[in-house]
Amino acid sequence: MPARGTPTVVRAGVPVAVALLLAVLVALPLLRLVQVLWQESDGDLAGILGSPGLSTAVRHTVVLAVAVTVTAVPIGITLALVLRRPDLPGRAFWRVAVLLPVVVPDFVLGYSWTQAYARAGFTDTLLGLHWDGLLGPVGVWLVLVVNAAPLAYLVVAVGLAARSEPDLERAARASGAGSFTVLFTITLRLLLPAVAAASVLVFVLTLGTFAIPQVLGAPAGFGTVTTRIYADLSIGGDPASFLEAVTLALLLVLVAVVCVAPGDALLGPHLRSARPADAQGTQTVPGRQAVRRGQAVGLGGYLLLTMVVPLAALALSSVTRALGVPPTPGNWTLDHFRQVLTVRTVEALGRSVGLAVAAASLLVLLGGLVAVGERRRAGRATATLITLTLVLPGSTLAVALLITYGRWLSGTLTLILLAYLAKLWAFAHRPIAGALDRLPPDELRAARASGAGLLTAVRTVALRPLAPALLGAWLICFVTALHEVTMSSLLYGPGSETLAVVVLNSQELGRIGPTAALSVVLTLLVAAPAFVLWMVVGRLRVAHDGPHAEVARVG
Repeated sequence: MPARGTPTVVRAGVPVAVALLLAVLVALPLLRLVQVLWQESDGDLAGILGSPGLSTAVRHTVVLAVAVTVTAVPIGITLALVLRRPDLPGRAFWRVAVLLPVVVPDFVLGYSWTQAYARAGFTDTLLGLHWDGLLGPVGVWLVLVVNAAPLAYLVVAVGLAARSEPDLERAARASGAGSFTVLFTITLRLLLPAVAAASVLVFVLTLGTFAIPQVLGAPAGFGTVTTRIYADLSIGGDPASFLEAVTLALLLVLVAVVCVAPGDALLGPHLRSARPADAQGTQTVPGRQAVRRGQAVGLGGYLLLTMVVPLAALALSSVTRALGVPPTPGNWTLDHFRQVLTVRTVEALGRSVGLAVAAASLLVLLGGLVAVGERRRAGRATATLITLTLVLPGSTLAVALLITYGRWLSGTLTLILLAYLAKLWAFAHRPIAGALDRLPPDELRAARASGAGLLTAVRTVALRPLAPALLGAWLICFVTALHEVTMSSLLYGPGSETLAVVVLNSQELGRIGPTAALSVVLTLLVAAPAFVLWMVVGRLRVAHDGPHAEVARVG
């Protein structure tokens, strides 16, 4: 009898343990933030909100978030629909290529565009063409769209797997409906929950983005809420600037909660799927070959302009001896790499890798706890709270954790690790929860009925089919933590710099060649393990799902 009661006790205790961790990592720091603001401002919030330039920064942030959302989400929908077609030439390659912005650190992406399209950049040096508006609001908007489109694509691709009805589409086509009629009356209508979820996610994440506005907007005087928080906290010893930073941080929290909590509660159940991963569930009506080739050419052009040219320009800047010199082999040198590969950089690299490994490992454990706990009614609210931690602005979490635990942990790697755990929890939870939704429960029950203990049943029955999701969750958390810069730039101290902070500091000092070299190092550091682990996850999926795994997979 005790053995049978143990799993119930464990399942009941999971939501409690998760709630305590959320209280320590998120709730208590945010409450402390509110307390400090109220005490230090004497309740005069109107005076803080009326400070010069603050309303402009808020307006810039909201308009930018709306503009990015209305552009990136349609691009994500288009990518998901095009890459859904099994007859698309080079489909396997395109499905990986469109996710490249997820692997490239966002501030590296922004900096690479300056090396490609700004004055004295790649296109200016070779063709005499440059874009004066890159450093400013339009440039920030465009690069944020490129950065956000893959996220929208992933959400919509999940929606296609969960809610699309290929049989219904085929029946409509057989009844004489045209392609656009089927698209607007069936496919997109079924995708509305996924589209809405993608819109909320892109909007809120854009509100809290920092690196791209800092790289492309700050030099042109275009400020957002997050860049203003960074500037306020950079002014040491100024109480007014500190209070303004705290106020703005809480304002972002309020917007995130208002947008995400109702959306996750209403849309979350519609995005889940218990549909078996078989080939028949994802087959679509074959299209004309010329159309498919045109789509492949369009994908190639999009990726060429948004990713290939900027990254090539970044690589060439890292080996070209001076700004404005033609990037020909005669002008190539490794001096910039020799300048940046110092003891300080190597130490920062070691810290970044160590933090990323520790964060990813702990986050997979925490994500699994939430995924198991939400099988019960008491744990469902916890899953929504985890989603809120993802969309909470990193600058807000950093300021809150600094105020709450800075007395003991200020400037340490431990404080940065806590910030990673608080911010990235949902990255581990979502893949694992999705895999659990598709896990056959009868096999686990059969193992238990045959006398296997709980740990034995989980290890022999559940972990093998869950291995791709667990590895995928670890990979996402590792890569994200490795190039995280918003929280790290606010929390680091002497001896706790990460590599991303070193790159950002170099960019702010105007060191073009060395910054490009550091950006290349960081990008390769992120991309190499991402590619290796992606291959491993793919092989595990094929081994588990059988010969139809490639057809059934999305995103």
